[in-house]
Amino acid sequence: MNRVLVIDDEEDIRNLLQTILTGNGFEVFTAKSGEEGLIKVDEVHPDLVVLDVVLPGLSGYEVCRLLKHKSSTRGIKVLFVTALGREVDRRYAFEAGCDGYITKPFTVAELLTAVDEVLRSPDQLATNT
Repeated sequence: MNRVLVIDDEEDIRNLLQTILTGNGFEVFTAKSGEEGLIKVDEVHPDLVVLDVVLPGLSGYEVCRLLKHKSSTRGIKVLFVTALGREVDRRYAFEAGCDGYITKPFTVAELLTAVDEVLRSPDQLATNT
């Protein structure tokens, strides 16, 4: 069973993502800020972090950069799920090291497809060397 950490400051979105992912066989943990998310990463060792961009404190971009630059967490896949749909936002996310990006609102099928693709994809760091 894949472990997923959802980091989003909106309780409704956290609950929705948790319900969808749990209902599809994932073990799901949640955090409401970037700082809390980084602590939980060390506690639960997720396979995937589903991450919003706009968070209190550390932004999703900063969280992603920190995960991808630390040797113990760089193998964790990161999927941004955010309301920011501009091309520049997408570019910033991939520059930070993310493995996937979808925008809100999303369908259940879009979310599950993106999660599946990210989990099956080779590590981005390995493909950039």
